[in-house]
Amino acid sequence: MKSHVKAVVIGGGVVGCSVLYHLAKAGWTDIMLIERSELTSGSSWHAAGGFHTLNGDPNVAKLQAYTVQLYKEIEELSGQSCSLHLTGGVMMADTPERMDFLRLAHAKGRYLGMDTELITPSEAKAMFPLMDDKNFVGAMWDPVEGHLDPSGTT
Repeated sequence: MKSHVKAVVIGGGVVGCSVLYHLAKAGWTDIMLIERSELTSGSSWHAAGGFHTLNGDPNVAKLQAYTVQLYKEIEELSGQSCSLHLTGGVMMADTPERMDFLRLAHAKGRYLGMDTELITPSEAKAMFPLMDDKNFVGAMWDPVEGHLDPSGTT
């Protein structure tokens, strides 16, 4: 093992492994990851693996959208599945005020290049037949919501 490196990444969870991956992708070769146990044995192991691309902070929303594309890139480069399932998701509005929030979120998403769509409660029910749409005034569909295997991905 080397005694000197340019960068040391502490922690072999999803964040530490991502930092190591991006440093290597940027051309860094003198780097090391240190993990006290096994990769993903901490918080990443317990994570549910759900994700979405919409966020109130535009910078975080961009990062989330980038991450979804990164999972696809990792699958292609490694030949291993991240168990990435883009199931899509719907956010429901039960008040006019909440619908205004979804309209604003939709506008922000469009500005950031996200493919969200405002839909009616009956359109949401058609996608999710078990839901009761009587108490809702509208909804927003995000096709890039889903889940993956956080431990296997890392």
